[in-house]
Amino acid sequence: MELLRPIIHSPEAMLFLTVAIGVGFGRLKLGGFSFGNAAGTLIVGTTLGALLGGAAPELSPTLKSVAFLLFVFAVGFQSGPQFFSSLGRTTLPLAVIAVVVTSTGLASAILVSRLFGFDQGSAIGLAAGSLSETAMLGTAYGALNELGLPQEQLLSTQGQAAVAFALTYVFGTIGVILFCSQLGPRLIGVNLKEEGRKFDSALSQVAVGGGQLLDVRSLVARAFRVDQADGETIGQLRERLGTQASIQRARRRGKDLELTPETVLKRGDLIALQGYRPAIVRAAPRIGKEVVADELVRDLLGHGADVVLAPRFAGKTLSQAVGMLGESGRGVFLRGIKRQAQEIPVTAQTVLVTGDILSLAGTAERLDEVLPRIGESLSTGKRADISFLAVGLFCGALIGLATLTVAGLPITLSTGGGALVAGLIFGWWHARHPERHNVPVAATQIMWDFGLATFCALVGLTAGPQAIAALAADGARLLVAGVFVTLVPQLVGLLVGHFVLKVEPILLFGALAGAQTQDAAMLAASDVAESSAPALGFTVPYAIGNILLTIMGPVIVALT
Repeated sequence: MELLRPIIHSPEAMLFLTVAIGVGFGRLKLGGFSFGNAAGTLIVGTTLGALLGGAAPELSPTLKSVAFLLFVFAVGFQSGPQFFSSLGRTTLPLAVIAVVVTSTGLASAILVSRLFGFDQGSAIGLAAGSLSETAMLGTAYGALNELGLPQEQLLSTQGQAAVAFALTYVFGTIGVILFCSQLGPRLIGVNLKEEGRKFDSALSQVAVGGGQLLDVRSLVARAFRVDQADGETIGQLRERLGTQASIQRARRRGKDLELTPETVLKRGDLIALQGYRPAIVRAAPRIGKEVVADELVRDLLGHGADVVLAPRFAGKTLSQAVGMLGESGRGVFLRGIKRQAQEIPVTAQTVLVTGDILSLAGTAERLDEVLPRIGESLSTGKRADISFLAVGLFCGALIGLATLTVAGLPITLSTGGGALVAGLIFGWWHARHPERHNVPVAATQIMWDFGLATFCALVGLTAGPQAIAALAADGARLLVAGVFVTLVPQLVGLLVGHFVLKVEPILLFGALAGAQTQDAAMLAASDVAESSAPALGFTVPYAIGNILLTIMGPVIVALT
């Protein structure tokens, strides 16, 4: 014990020890389920705080606010492009589902809290945990600080909220996973696997340029010896290849040929093709025999780049975007599209939105020439523009200072809610002008991960001493209430989405998962459906759900 005493009395050491153990605990897989960084760190922090009791070191409330501010600003910054893009007419049904689910979740939490007679802290934790939204806990804490409560009462309320959150978070995650992958489909009588097959089959009928189907997973590079194509020009061969394959190199007697449309191919020339496998397979018999020529194709698939889509392509289908590029895009191939860090299905009719990240392949020369016409390359080597981020955080703090009094109750977004609003605006602006301020995705992801883990560690260590009493008083009732608050929004969202909005089931269950910010539930639905289609329904509700649930923290404080 003597060896541990210096650690116990050091706030810095206890903080980082809690983060290290908590994140490790959150990664443990228990039957396919893991708590994640936030819940894992909160549980470990609360446990350590309870064990230490009065011996716990004094922790700075300012540090807790700064950590949460970093986290929630990053949430807004990353969600901003998709949040504003989701306000269009084509995504309106998915946006409505998100609003229905989140508002029903808030109403359910308040109703159950009043029926069970929960105190304010338990009601806050019940809502945040059952809806699995850590940010709601943070903005609620900020609103509590504005009430001018005595320090002892404030710590007690926050402690009860932390315990209620930890108790209800587990089912808040597992319940949505089970609903979106198992229970929900049975309630409306659909087979997710069959729905996934039908959806993918319908998309596969959509053709891209020249009648060839888009298959981004089959990108290959092949070398051929010219035989049947003897006497053809590069231009003629390109015409036959279409847009889904490209001549990247040509060689005659060991010397590279210039790839101009007028260059005439001769028997025995070697040419390297890059493109989607079906297009190359169709073209091969009219070129010549495939040969092994590693020096021609070695680096064709190795060069790649990720690019943030330029705003001029937002709202366009992929087919329309390809048409806008025209011949300038030849020789560059799409490997995949990420939206909100999720891979989405890629078809000719996939609608692009601001903030989409396209993974591209091609020769270094072609990528250097074409990328500026598509968007801004994701930079991994440049340093983040800290000044730009600091201005955003400063604006968030100013927004959080504003207070609106309703019926004698002060309602404020607090610094956390203000940071969320600022993050949304700055993230949206940066997506439209990425060249002006360099902010790599990794920079905001570190703000997100470290800010959240630090906040949860501080909450847990501070709440620990009150945890045992709160657990003994309301533990069993909170578990029952948590099941209700988790599942009722899902059920209401399912009924509205299926019977009123007529959303396709395969998209609907992705939307329900997104509305409660559960990517694990979306992945579970995708596994059952054996299709990535739920991701198309996930991203818009996820962006809206993250924002609405976060700003509901002060609302539930005001209403309880």
